Amino acid sequence: MAKLRREMHRRMLGNGYCARPVEMDCHFESICESCTFFVTTIKFRPTLERQRDDAASKGQVAREQIFDGLLTRLDEQAG
Repeated sequence: MAKLRREMHRRMLGNGYCARPVEMDCHFESICESCTFFVTTIKFRPTLERQRDDAASKGQVAREQIFDGLLTRLDEQAG
């Protein structure tokens, strides 16, 4: 049960998870994805969608909005 509880609070990253306890604030939440130098391509769309869905399922609204923005930009670049 403890393992399940720990996994529930992990934050999905592109290549792993952040295991920061949910009670601890983080000034670097989605720092890479919100950096002006961050670049992504349509190849990463499935990962970005999973990250957005992960944030939504955990009620992390700000993080969800970051991924929604990235997905919108991908759609605009493709169209």
